[in-house]
Amino acid sequence: MTEPTISILRPGDTSKDDPFTICIIANPALEAPWQTGQFILDPISTDQPLFDRTVDYIQSCLFGLLPGQAEAPLADPAIEPKVRVVSIFAPGLAAEDKNALVANDSVSNQLIARRTVFSPFLARFGFHADVAYAVSNSAMHNRATAWFTSDDDARGGVAFTLDGVQLVHRFFNLIPGTVAIHATANSLTALHEFQHAISSYSNGSIVDLYVDSSPGLNCKRGRPIPPDFATYDGAVLASDPTRDGLGYESGWLSYHCALIDPSLPAVMDNYFLGSTPDACQNDEITRRFILDRLNAKLSR
Repeated sequence: MTEPTISILRPGDTSKDDPFTICIIANPALEAPWQTGQFILDPISTDQPLFDRTVDYIQSCLFGLLPGQAEAPLADPAIEPKVRVVSIFAPGLAAEDKNALVANDSVSNQLIARRTVFSPFLARFGFHADVAYAVSNSAMHNRATAWFTSDDDARGGVAFTLDGVQLVHRFFNLIPGTVAIHATANSLTALHEFQHAISSYSNGSIVDLYVDSSPGLNCKRGRPIPPDFATYDGAVLASDPTRDGLGYESGWLSYHCALIDPSLPAVMDNYFLGSTPDACQNDEITRRFILDRLNAKLSR
């Protein structure tokens, strides 16, 4: 293996042994197609300038630096200086299972994060992530996807209530939130996928709103749409009866929480349909949840 380039782009909270960490990795190999055990080199593994540009884009999107960007939870002044960001470019790795962080889906143009490979891969370089991005330059697959975090529910956290049920913003994970993202990603894609990834299988999942999704923290199902969406930590949050101007599709049963800015789609909806996509914001429950979860993890 050629000597890797590892950059600490933001040091985060240097007083902590395990600060909240986002890792951005140049994907060495692709499983092509997914779940076949067949592997090829990812073109990004030989193109560090392209990887570096994608890293710059991801950072800009996460920290609210895109022109006109309105939603940027990591730009909160109480959060931003405590977030560590690491990039890893490790050329020369073999196209094999342990180096393939991303797969080409067999039935769509989606890139799929091979979530169980991330932690052992990062451990080889001395890192543990809360959220990890694998950047690909796959020739045929360019649509980003993410998996939620698998929380370590045997360890501590900060409790909260959702519709009277106690859940916990866990400090640690068993598997980090993982994102497969293409080198050509733009607009709010990096933030949209981060919000999936920082959420949790067991303590609140943030789902897509541009399809008739299964229930999640930010999505419920039923008709007629009730006036109240949820009670989050004692705060009663309203429903969105009109899907922020886009309108719920005919036959949908899912409905959403009221938006902070109802003039544009939600970040978790199809923000590209907004007149100014980068100005799209979250709904009320998503923003509260993400900020609370980040602050809990930063406090560990």
